[in-house]
Amino acid sequence: MKIKTASIVTARTSSRRLPNKTVMKIKDDLRSIDIVIERAKKIGFPVILATSTDSSDDVLAEIANQHQIEVFRGSLLNKIKRWYDCFNEYEIDSACIIEADDIAFDYELYQSAMIKLEKSNSDLIMYPEDIVTGLFLLNIKNIAIRKLFSLVPDEKINTDVVITKLLEKTDVNVSYLDVESYAKDKKLRLTLDYPEDLDFFKELFKNIDILSPGKTIIDFCLKNKSIMKINFHKHKDYLENQKKIGGKNDSR
Repeated sequence: MKIKTASIVTARTSSRRLPNKTVMKIKDDLRSIDIVIERAKKIGFPVILATSTDSSDDVLAEIANQHQIEVFRGSLLNKIKRWYDCFNEYEIDSACIIEADDIAFDYELYQSAMIKLEKSNSDLIMYPEDIVTGLFLLNIKNIAIRKLFSLVPDEKINTDVVITKLLEKTDVNVSYLDVESYAKDKKLRLTLDYPEDLDFFKELFKNIDILSPGKTIIDFCLKNKSIMKINFHKHKDYLENQKKIGGKNDSR
């Protein structure tokens, strides 16, 4: 099957800080991965769940089938190879890369980034440095995936590293999405790495719809600041961990 433009959800069940976080219940019977998949559908492109061939991720493949989306299974450690192989399998030209722990990612930002990617000479669109944690985005063309993969082709390489470190070694043409002030520089965590983050999302989606746009989610949090205190104190630990592992997180 050829998919020209896709939304690729990157997910694994293995995580050191919060094991099995992708299948933890958030609201009623909805697991975190259920919410991410349904939000990914809002971008408007076919959704592919890119997980590993490890038996621990069989449950994710089953969940993808329940949502009637495509499943690609590849490298456990080298997620750039997993992306590369997924691009080849579906003959993808460009894709939105969504990390499964960014449960409340802003699908409208992904739509804007894909428009920019298609209309510009850029090979890759990223987020500004001051964006709210959990609104990270990566819109990427096939050529950029191939160049990144050429740096880390080994199946056993763990590529949970800051992608900018790899981009520095390539001639990939990178652009950054201009985002509105609502999405920047807030004391807010919209990603799932710690038990406190789980508590935050449970409280958040108890009060608003799981498919709410990013701006609606952030506006709600700013008007109900007690919810922001549930997990933001973990942000310092999160940032320190990024420095240690050289990447965004250790889960996908």
